[in-house]
Order: sequence, then structure tokens, then C-alpha cells
Amino acid sequence: ILEKQVLTAAKAVEDKLDEEISALDRLDPDDIEALRERRIQQMRRAAERRAKWRAQGHGEYAEVPEKEFFSAAKASERLVCHFYRDNWPCK
Repeated sequence: ILEKQVLTAAKAVEDKLDEEISALDRLDPDDIEALRERRIQQMRRAAERRAKWRAQGHGEYAEVPEKEFFSAAKASERLVCHFYRDNWPCK
């Protein structure tokens, strides 16, 4: 029974791949150019986002004073922080 289910799942994946390949084979040069332009725009947006993050200090380790913590947290969508005390060994 398990072997039959695995074969059925593999057949479904293979059929889906065959459909995608045939769809790609039917693309004309204008469609390919549109796909290329869309991908270039995606890559530009990703590069701009990375540059913005770098400008905001993402990817860097910094100690933030207690009074500046909330402004730093609000400036970014994501934040990793480690709270410590000078007299605790975790530092």
C-alpha cells in the first residue's frame, strides 16, 4: 500500500513538471522577455531592500542604551536582542 502511494505521489509530481515544461515550451519571445523583466525588477527590489537594511544597521552587532531600545525596535520589522547584566556570566 505504501509503495502504491509513493508511486501515485511521484506520478502526480511528474505530471505537474511535464505541464510546466510544456507551458515553457509554448512561450514566445515576448513572453520570455516579460518574464526576464519581471525577474530583473524583483532582483532590483531585493537589492534595494538589502541596501536599506544595511543603512539601518542590519547585520551588525551593537549595544543599544536602554533609552534607545524602543526607537531601535520600531525602526525595523525584525530585531534580535540579547538582554544581559554586567554581573551575570552570559556576557
